Amino acid sequence: MSDRIPVLLVDDDPDLRAVTASYLEREVDRIAVETAADAADGLAVLSEREVECVVSDYEMPGRDGLEFLDEVRERRPDLPFILFTGRGSEAVASEAISAGVTDYLQKRGGTERYERLANRIVEAVEKRRAEREAARTRDQIAAIAEHASDAILSLDTDGVIRFANGAAESLVGRDSASLGGRSFETVLPEGDDETTDRLLSVGEGPDGGSAVGFRVRLPDGREVPVAARAERLTVDGDRRVVVVARNETERDRHRAFIEHASDVVAVLSRDWRFRYLSPSCERVTGHAPTDLLGERSLDYVHPEDRAAVEAAFGDPDQADGPPTAEYRFRTADGDYRWLESVGSDEVGRDEVDGYVVTTRDVSERKERERTLSRLREWTRELNYTRTTDEAADLAVEAVDDLIDAGLSGIHLLSADGDCLRPAALGESVPAMFEEQPSYDRDEPPGSRAALAWDAFRNEDSVVIDELSSSGRLDESSPAESLVLRPIGDHGLFVVSAPEPREFTDTDVLVAEILSGHLEAALDRIERESRVERLHGATRTLVRAESRAEIAERAVEAATDVLEFSIVTVRLHDEAAGGLVPVAVSDPATEVLPERQTFTPDGGSLNWAAFEAGEPRKFDDIRATDALDADTALRSLLVVPIGEYGTISIGETEPGVFGGVDEYLAGILATAAETAFQAEARTRRLAERTAELERQNDRLEEFAGVVSHDLRNPLEVARGRTELAREECDSEHLAAVERAHDRMAALIGDLLTLAREGDPVTDPGPVDLGRIVGSCRRTVDTREATLRAEAEGMIVADEGRLRQLLENLIRNAVEHGGDDVTVTVGSLPDGFYVADDGPGIDPARREEVFDAGHSTTQSGTGFGLRIVEQVADAHGWSVRAVESDAGGARFEVTGVESAD
Repeated sequence: MSDRIPVLLVDDDPDLRAVTASYLEREVDRIAVETAADAADGLAVLSEREVECVVSDYEMPGRDGLEFLDEVRERRPDLPFILFTGRGSEAVASEAISAGVTDYLQKRGGTERYERLANRIVEAVEKRRAEREAARTRDQIAAIAEHASDAILSLDTDGVIRFANGAAESLVGRDSASLGGRSFETVLPEGDDETTDRLLSVGEGPDGGSAVGFRVRLPDGREVPVAARAERLTVDGDRRVVVVARNETERDRHRAFIEHASDVVAVLSRDWRFRYLSPSCERVTGHAPTDLLGERSLDYVHPEDRAAVEAAFGDPDQADGPPTAEYRFRTADGDYRWLESVGSDEVGRDEVDGYVVTTRDVSERKERERTLSRLREWTRELNYTRTTDEAADLAVEAVDDLIDAGLSGIHLLSADGDCLRPAALGESVPAMFEEQPSYDRDEPPGSRAALAWDAFRNEDSVVIDELSSSGRLDESSPAESLVLRPIGDHGLFVVSAPEPREFTDTDVLVAEILSGHLEAALDRIERESRVERLHGATRTLVRAESRAEIAERAVEAATDVLEFSIVTVRLHDEAAGGLVPVAVSDPATEVLPERQTFTPDGGSLNWAAFEAGEPRKFDDIRATDALDADTALRSLLVVPIGEYGTISIGETEPGVFGGVDEYLAGILATAAETAFQAEARTRRLAERTAELERQNDRLEEFAGVVSHDLRNPLEVARGRTELAREECDSEHLAAVERAHDRMAALIGDLLTLAREGDPVTDPGPVDLGRIVGSCRRTVDTREATLRAEAEGMIVADEGRLRQLLENLIRNAVEHGGDDVTVTVGSLPDGFYVADDGPGIDPARREEVFDAGHSTTQSGTGFGLRIVEQVADAHGWSVRAVESDAGGARFEVTGVESAD
């Protein structure tokens, strides 16, 4: 096999892709790098070229690194695949390992990361090559064992070969067909006069056979040892000796392979006893092979695993494939070690009788699986922690359980940012340290504090295998193995042990994954705490009585609760033509010049965010054309308050605001928007109430005018008409009286119309049938028939309901004539008044409720308008339709039942 190592590098960043390829080829000249920009291009390269290792980024357009891994595993299950990813991808590490990634490295750090990557590539490829070579050897041996058969020869009593199978040709080096009829001595070395006699002298039957060893002479003169078994048989009356022979040289080679194999090769009898064990047994289990021969294998299997082993190997002949089982095996020192056994062929020999089982040690893999499983459990528990102390304590317990690092601790940044103080420490820390380790900023180089702060400022893990010889520390420390991992901006995760080289790459990866989840938990706890305090503060916003007060309280919430310093609330003012500053925090007035109105054409970042309707965050406004770019302001976050304005938040340091700050500022803006909406509704309601009060005043004034200024002259006119009738009788006086009556009716309906529009404030249960019956006495029905079919109790103002029914009945009688029949009946959600009169033209049914509309000369045109007003005052609906008899029918619906 060529020593060249072809590698496929997949990364969407062309510059990083080129740099990585150059470094890899420079670090190891055997490495030849082929690159691809994404997973699709990478799969194309794999289908066209020979590749022995894939190095892939995680975050890429299209398929990400794990999806690419799935595709590669489907095509090339055993191809080494290394995930080479940037910051923030630790959360996918455990999933990547479960998916079958060969290795996992981060891109952060100096050029040494490429040396590590190159070494991992070489290790992975050489390991795969070795595994393939071993597998090829095993396959060859398996093929020989499966397809090769022993040589079988049949001799007559004179030692003449009467039959030879195909395998005999390979044994004696002569064509099997040419052997027939020749003396067996022709295949033996010259001078061998004993072998034929020994073969011919064996007894008959299985018990009479015997094992015979001799040498065979090949045509080229070479001699090979042969192991054979000879038995005498009688076939069709002829006595024969059957010789089953095997080249002893191949057997010796096979034995040598077994003797030197790393896996344990064992032969088990059907009663589970060891009949043979290869020498590797002692390395794997601690037991010498001779100590276990004859022992019952199940007795060494952990009691909890015996049922599974018995189920797998109970009847190998019935298994669809090779029986396989994983179980714990008791070692020579009494401990248990995880083993995996795979059954093979049945062996039937004089010296060996049983089933071949190949076993390997899988303890490391099982421990890794256990660690990953426990890691998932610990990280799941971190998701439910409620306080910082609870999360820190849980993380320390987890790292002690997963890595057995009793000197670990969580050190969180103090409020003033000058110290990393212990929040949780491992159980062994108090005994190993004279006082709780606390790390002040700006301590001299070589101190433990300086080392901790260097790691905290770094984005990558700091891993030291032997601290005392590393040159990183001038003062003594009880720790030798050390892993320092930043927990975002929160603090530092310290994982340490008193022994050197205690932590494996898997341990470091576990610490990184755990610290990533701890960072997420602390972010969540901080966010939830600030959100809870923010909700308390924003409740005061809706109680503010003016827009200016809302703005002031929003600034207070931003500064006191969210701990922002430079805060300005601007409100959109059409008269001013832009965003006007309404409330400003004290630090803002100290740092920034006097705030001006930001207009659409002013080029302000505030207006851009307001117009877009979405937040805008700037890590450093000096890199923009911001109006405040020449001030002390650096970080800026602008959040729109809906259509009302913006909240702008700033700090004098660049890159201050993160996702949590943006999230909380958004909550504050939403609360402020809700407060502004409530204030606007309250203001509109107050204006409407004032307008309604003015209308009611005008109606009352109108009612007073009608009642006093119109009725009094009308009564005078009526009296004068009576006096005139006494002096002279004229047909004109009757017309005057009718006019006076019509004027009185108009005045009465106008007064009713003015007062019936008020809402019903105190409805009660009313018997609908009783009210209809009382209308017989109050409405002049003349010769008309009134049928009361309505039943039940409804919720209504009794007096106004009576007015509605009287007007509908009166309207039916006036329009239907003396012989009309008027029916009042019930509806599922109301009642109706119907007649059998001439009805209403469908085109005019909507007009009948208009004020002043009448189809008779005597009508005022206000009766049905009053009906609609009474219905509206109750919250009911009324409509005119055709009755079953072809007349008019008025349906009142939306009526609440009191039954």
